Amino acid sequence: MNSQNRFLWQQVERWAEVDPAFPALRTGEEVITYGEFEKRSDNLAKQFLHLGIKKGDTIVTMLPCSLEYIITLIAADKIGAIVVPMDVKFKKADLERFVDHIRPVLIVSVESVGNKSVVEIWKEVSKSLKNSKDTHYVFTGSASFGYSFTALTAESLPLDSELGDAKLNQEMDDGLLIVFTGGTTGVPKAALLSKRNVAVMAAVEAEILGKYVPGRIKTIASLPPSHVGGTVEMIGMAIAGGFDIIIHDSWSPHRVLETIQRERVPWIGGVPTMFAIMLLIPEIGQFDLTCLKIAILSGEKVESDLIRLIKEKICPNVVIGYGSTEAGSEVTFTELSDRDLEIASGYVGKPLPGVVISIRDTDGKELSAGEKGEVVIKSPFTIQGYFRMPGEDEAGFTDDGFCKSGDLGYLTPDGGLYIKGRIKHIIRVGSYTVMPAEVEDVLTQGPGVAMAAVIGVPDKVYGELAWAVVSPYPGHTIDVENLTALCTEKLASFKVPKKIIVWENLPITRLGKVHRVEVQDKIREMISNNKIQ
Repeated sequence: MNSQNRFLWQQVERWAEVDPAFPALRTGEEVITYGEFEKRSDNLAKQFLHLGIKKGDTIVTMLPCSLEYIITLIAADKIGAIVVPMDVKFKKADLERFVDHIRPVLIVSVESVGNKSVVEIWKEVSKSLKNSKDTHYVFTGSASFGYSFTALTAESLPLDSELGDAKLNQEMDDGLLIVFTGGTTGVPKAALLSKRNVAVMAAVEAEILGKYVPGRIKTIASLPPSHVGGTVEMIGMAIAGGFDIIIHDSWSPHRVLETIQRERVPWIGGVPTMFAIMLLIPEIGQFDLTCLKIAILSGEKVESDLIRLIKEKICPNVVIGYGSTEAGSEVTFTELSDRDLEIASGYVGKPLPGVVISIRDTDGKELSAGEKGEVVIKSPFTIQGYFRMPGEDEAGFTDDGFCKSGDLGYLTPDGGLYIKGRIKHIIRVGSYTVMPAEVEDVLTQGPGVAMAAVIGVPDKVYGELAWAVVSPYPGHTIDVENLTALCTEKLASFKVPKKIIVWENLPITRLGKVHRVEVQDKIREMISNNKIQ
């Protein structure tokens, strides 16, 4: 069977048969082999069946990247249930809003986060759930409320026949994963990823990584499972490749670099901001990173200076991927031979096999090479729709089944893709259009500027004006007048920020991207309170 035609759970089964003693999951001193991984996920799958969970039911997790999350994911996959990972930092109001939409039959959660009792939060949330009487709870410990995860995975119930039937009663287009997306640009949407979307994407990425670092390698999983980068790319890809997965419950630049050095991990991945943060570590040059063969960046536009510094201080080989939760976590990749300046200008490579990319205008008409419009995508990785959100389905897909990315871009005559901004981030200054990414590119060229966010601020005359918020590198100061002069020199007058504000730190999302909505909300609140004009 071709690896791309396997369910994700079949990859675990495959590697358990090939070499059951090979390390699969490692956290701290605990090491679980592929044979044990297969056994524990089978045990948990049978427990799920015993609780009455069936194909198509939803299982909400509130877990960090952990043994518990990965085993839950595979156990659910084995019985046809759908996993809905929630961020461990969610509060009661977040959970009530999301969980009521999902209507889970099972919740698997940590007991606490810091000094916050998550058990007590779930007790409160359970009171407002529409199907609360039908919902079971499992906690990663010995919680008095619900079941113990450790106990469930340790016990094997005599349900082998039932589990076998559940494994046979599956199709590749059945749902496997729901990821809430769009939270940094609008109302979060419940993207429903099928078994095909997850398993094929994972297998393809493992094959691509194998071009640079062949074999069953060591890899780090540290991103939040509530994002496709965490579940599909870091976890799913590693399972598809039969890798030795070193689990970090959260991302830390020091911890990642120390692990790479100690374990001789051959690759590193993340969004550009993560690499920028690592490069800010004063002792970056003291880490022995000679084991790294490839660095893979995705999720944001990458500046040429950042690429240069990564090559000098982290890894000499860098490739860029482009994708999204809905379209596919990666649908294009650059090659090592692609020039840094082209990548910095928005080049993200050519489509992967099976990926079709089209550029459309506002009326849905397909544009020719070189013409800029919305990037729309169709592939085996592309979702078929959102979970119980028909309005979003209609808005998010074309009539011929392409996913609307919300990105502006164009194709070259030979099929290469350039991304030139985000439709949702467009600022309308009178009749002119301002792309924040274009202005941010200039701002980050200024002395001492580490990060920049350009936002639209309401204006009675022009409708909107562009404002910028910038943050300095540690130990540097930013001269706002000089920065304004730089923008005036390089940008059309309507693109020059009418105000530049310096903050010591810009808020970032859990994936390391600048949190535009939070910046915009803070600025608008300051304006309404007359703290800024």
